[in-house]
Amino acid sequence: MNTFDNTLIIGFNISNTYDKLLSGKGDRDSVYDCTRHYWANVKIEKAELADYVFGVAHCKVVGVFKPHRWYYTEPGNRKTRIQFEGEEILDSPYLGMDLSDYFKGIQNPVRYIGNW
Repeated sequence: MNTFDNTLIIGFNISNTYDKLLSGKGDRDSVYDCTRHYWANVKIEKAELADYVFGVAHCKVVGVFKPHRWYYTEPGNRKTRIQFEGEEILDSPYLGMDLSDYFKGIQNPVRYIGNW
């Protein structure tokens, strides 16, 4: 049985903003902030079905969030990007999980994980 069979997850590759966060050189102040903002090419209707959102850096899950609300945002007047508000799941068993099978060598920073 696949670990994600009964769970719908959206994974966002946040490697760049996560590295900046750790080095103190970025404009985001948390893993949540790195994960929740400005995702293009994601249909909001599909995102609203997600049980969890993963922030993934260098193929490892560094943040797990339960989304409560998705909405369009307008950075640079681009109305096609979305973001979410939700709660961080600090004791999630998914934290630290290796997702290389989903993210390694993939250009698209968005992955749908589970039985979509």
